[in-house]
Amino acid sequence: MTSRRTLLAAVGATLLVATNRANAQAGKRRVAFLAIGTPGPAERRVGSLLRSGLHELGWIEGSNLIVDESWDHGDATGWARQTSELLALQPDVFVATTDFMLGPAAAATKTVPIVFIVGTNPVSRGLVKSLANPGGNVTGLATLDGELYPKRLALLKEAVPSLKVVGVFVSSQDRMGLAFLEDARRTLGLELVPALVDRPVDIEPAFEKFAKARASGVIDLAASGVIFVERDRTAALAVKHRMAMLGHSAVAESGVLLSYGYDISALFKRSATIIDRILRGTKPAEIPVEQVNVYELIVNLRTARALGIELPRALMLKATRVIE
Repeated sequence: MTSRRTLLAAVGATLLVATNRANAQAGKRRVAFLAIGTPGPAERRVGSLLRSGLHELGWIEGSNLIVDESWDHGDATGWARQTSELLALQPDVFVATTDFMLGPAAAATKTVPIVFIVGTNPVSRGLVKSLANPGGNVTGLATLDGELYPKRLALLKEAVPSLKVVGVFVSSQDRMGLAFLEDARRTLGLELVPALVDRPVDIEPAFEKFAKARASGVIDLAASGVIFVERDRTAALAVKHRMAMLGHSAVAESGVLLSYGYDISALFKRSATIIDRILRGTKPAEIPVEQVNVYELIVNLRTARALGIELPRALMLKATRVIE
C-alpha cells in the first residue's frame, strides 16, 4: 500500500511539473493567491477585484494567466501547509492577503516574487529592508496599522464619551499593537483589557473577560485574521454584551458600531498593478512598498440604535459612509 501511494505521488508530481511546463510554453503565467476568509460572497467580491485589475492590464484567465487560490480561516497553523502546496505549483508570483501570513513563504523561497496586499508592518516582520527599498523578493502595499491604532481608540472614545474601559483583541501573531496605544490610552483616560484571540473558540472567552472588567467598548488589534473570518458573530456578541465595537473597514458590514481604516477593495485592485509589473519582468526589490494614505470611517446607525447610543454630530460629519 505504501509503495502504491509513493508511486501515485510520484506520478502526480511528474504530471504537475509537465503541466506547468506546458503552461509556460503556452505563454501562461501563474499567480498563487493565499487569502484569509471563507470563499463567501464578500471574499469573492474583493478577490474578483484582483482578477478584474489583472484583466484590465491584459492578463486573462485561461488565455495567458492561471490563478490558484487557497483560502484560510485565520488559523496560522494552516499557512505553512497551504503555502507549501501553492509554491509546489511553481507560481510566477505568490500573493497573500496580509503580510503576517508570509512567514512560511519568505522562509521557503528567496526567488519566487512575493506580494502582500495588506502590509501592517512589513519592515518589523523582516519581509522588506525598508518601504523605499524592499531589497529582496517581497513587496506590496503598506497600511501601517500601528499608526492608525491611536486614531481608532480616539474615535471610539468620541463615539462613547463615557467610555472608561476598552477590551482589546490581540493575537500572538502581532503583540506590538498595545504599545502603539499606550500614549493615546493615557491621554484619553482609558483602561485597556487585552485578550488573546488566535482561534474562533477564543472569541467568547474574550468577551467574558471584557464583561468582568466592565468594558463598554471593544477594539480589534488582532492580526490573526480570526476576527475578520468571524466578523458577524463577533459583532453580534459585542451588541449582546452592550459594547461599542470599532473594527477595520473590512468588517464594516458585519454590524460593528464603527470601522476605520483603508478601503480593502481599493487595495485588492491596486495590488494588480504590482503583480503586473512583476509578471512583465520587474523584480520585487525594484518596486517600493506603496504606502496607503486614504482611509474611511464607516458608522452603523442600526448598531447605534441597538446599543442605545446617540452618536455626536461631530463624529457623523467625519463619516465617509453611514449604514442606516
